[in-house]
Amino acid sequence: MFRFVSLFVIVALCAACSSNKANTSFSGFWEGPHPEDPNKKFYVEIVNTDSSSAKGYWTHKGLYDSGFQIDSLTIAGNSIRFFVPNWNCTYLGEKTGNTIHGGFACEGEPFDSVKLVKNDDVAQFLTDAIAGCHEADYKYHCQTPNRLDDLLPVSVFGSEGDSLFIYSLLPEIVNGDYGRLNSFLLIRNNQLICEEYFYGYGQNTLHQAESTTKSITSLLIGIAADNGFITDLNEPVAAIMEAPDFDKRITLEHLLTMTSGLLPNDEELYLSDDRIATILSRELNCEPGTKFQYDGGNTELLGAILKKKTGMYADEFAKKYLFEPLHITHYNWEIEKQNGYPCMAGSLEITPRELAKIGMLVLNKGKFKEQQVVSEKWIEQSTSFKTHTNIPGDDYAYQWWNLTLKSAGEEHACVWANGFGSQFIYIFPSLDAVIVTTGHNYEFDSWAITSGVEKYLYLLK
Repeated sequence: MFRFVSLFVIVALCAACSSNKANTSFSGFWEGPHPEDPNKKFYVEIVNTDSSSAKGYWTHKGLYDSGFQIDSLTIAGNSIRFFVPNWNCTYLGEKTGNTIHGGFACEGEPFDSVKLVKNDDVAQFLTDAIAGCHEADYKYHCQTPNRLDDLLPVSVFGSEGDSLFIYSLLPEIVNGDYGRLNSFLLIRNNQLICEEYFYGYGQNTLHQAESTTKSITSLLIGIAADNGFITDLNEPVAAIMEAPDFDKRITLEHLLTMTSGLLPNDEELYLSDDRIATILSRELNCEPGTKFQYDGGNTELLGAILKKKTGMYADEFAKKYLFEPLHITHYNWEIEKQNGYPCMAGSLEITPRELAKIGMLVLNKGKFKEQQVVSEKWIEQSTSFKTHTNIPGDDYAYQWWNLTLKSAGEEHACVWANGFGSQFIYIFPSLDAVIVTTGHNYEFDSWAITSGVEKYLYLLK
């Protein structure tokens, strides 16, 4: 194998040296296949051939998935060589036109032929938040959101403060100051006035909501209580679930506030074949009601309780009692479904516009388009302070977070749905404002955008 690799390199380099008209333009994006999954591709971006700089990207179904490191880039004539530390492999190839013929040499493995094809169009979802944003003369411009048949009212921004907020924060988002955000929506006075998508995402692109799903679960519990399915939040979970070995002190309220005392272990939970049985068999590590411990198992049990109390799985219940009244149609809750139970802690895929309607519902105390979807009493109860957390400045309610953002010397209370990777709904009752973001900030500071919102929030006043 190594004799073959050496011969390949010698032939490639000699060909490069002997060619007086060699095409040495390697700059740009080069596309390669995943060895097994046709939905995945990798890209090598040659940033600057003079400084031998390169970056690697994985995509899934045409959108960014993750990055990888590329070292030791060497370009000589039409030949290229680089090393991928994560794979412990060296790529060797020779360019002909818009194709690089070559492959990977990995220690202890046969030489793997892999062709790379030039594809600079991928910049629009790999490196450019908005097409052309890296051009010297680029200036961000906010366009009026599209009016669709989804019952979400849209309008141009109505005040100088709205304009200043948008034109202060959005250019920083486009510049990547807050990581890789995929959408940003702003609602003022029940009107969608700013709707932006980045890195190839669009209005109808489903996005993983992550733990924002937990806050939606809280709304479902409230609707079940409003309709008489649930009558007492202090009812023991063991009695509801008919689980005699489960600690009888743990109540519905403990699950809602993440104070059940159950030993947190999300990794064990989501690797199990039966999430509900796993959480019901979990031991305590503190007394129920005494300590906040964030763990998806609490939310999974809430989903199981909805089934016990209503006879409907949580996704079926949500469709009838929450999604249909809000005209929410763009979503998928099939991922990680298990024994009929949808994953309550983070598997919901949904569009940002649909999340915006969730935010409006809470802002308007449970009412949407003159229909009281959730009682005002539950909205007040479920979003108000219940317990301190282990995060300074962040308190917890019923699967909703309470933040206080300080902007230009003034404090603004915020009800917050918080999903890893920047899947957020910010609700500011005092400003009559809702902000929705989605993102792929799994490799960056997931919560960075909060600092940007906080910095300019005073402008909305």
